[in-house]
Amino acid sequence: MSKTIVFRFDSSSYVGLGHLRRCLTIARELKTIGKIIFATTPDKTNLIIQNELFKFYFKEKAETEENFLIRLNNELKPDIIILDMKYPYKNDLIIELKNLGSKIIIIDCICEGLSSADEIIFPIITLDKELLREHLSQEKIKNVKSGPDYVIIRDEIRELKEKPKNQFHSLPIVVVTTGGSDPEGVLLKILPWLRDMDMDVCFSILVGESFKFENEIILLAKELPENFKIIPYSPDELINADIVICTFGVSIYEMIFLQIPTICISHSLENSFSASKLEENYNIIENLGFIKSLEKDRLYIILKNKLNELKYSPIKPKVLIDGNGIDRIVNLII
Repeated sequence: MSKTIVFRFDSSSYVGLGHLRRCLTIARELKTIGKIIFATTPDKTNLIIQNELFKFYFKEKAETEENFLIRLNNELKPDIIILDMKYPYKNDLIIELKNLGSKIIIIDCICEGLSSADEIIFPIITLDKELLREHLSQEKIKNVKSGPDYVIIRDEIRELKEKPKNQFHSLPIVVVTTGGSDPEGVLLKILPWLRDMDMDVCFSILVGESFKFENEIILLAKELPENFKIIPYSPDELINADIVICTFGVSIYEMIFLQIPTICISHSLENSFSASKLEENYNIIENLGFIKSLEKDRLYIILKNKLNELKYSPIKPKVLIDGNGIDRIVNLII
């Protein structure tokens, strides 16, 4: 029987594209079993998924989150609602949605409503389950799905594993990617630093679809030497990278999956804490912390060390993420 599945998320140059991409990856796997609807706020970032042929259902400007969900439930009568929002959902709301006939799945959100959700998924490696005790019993915490087995890797990234790497470039390739929107302007801060380091490295600077500082990056590009190229974000650029400099988020898990040595910079203190947990357990991650606390010399030293490791003692990472998290999550949903 065909099902109606609603994904509730937001994306913008401020909140980034991580929730959008995660929902899109899941939706692609579910489209054969029913009708997919993206419930979101109007924003230019929605253009990224317009050609996917999924339907949109928009939140009105002054509408509360609670009223929006009740309205969509009454009008669309979905079989499944997937909430991928950092929002303090209350138990009463989740129960009301379930009483109207919807299965409720909450992704990556700590809130009171967890105790009434049908499934709880944290597709991250660094979840501290002690944080769930306020809302969940010990028995329910055991049923929360999280860890490497539930990390979502996009098809575009999974396919890269099958592509051969070009081993014949004369200089090391460092790929820099700071997310779809880069709300804190990480790229604007570190790009002049990398330029001034005068390293024998080819830098590929990947600019996201909703990058906030397009005019500024155009001006910076004029001051870069020939070993820098600025290009639109493309996953294919990653496969030949010897080192990646990226911001914490979806990208960091993708680099672990691809087993590429990675220097991680965070847009927020919360992300910096999560990155430190990854660094403790996974030897290919080097955490440089919150961008506002980062200094040029530290980036230089870490990048130079990583380049030396490539020459003398290449990192041999363990297989940490198998890439099948999306299949496990789809099975939970259906």
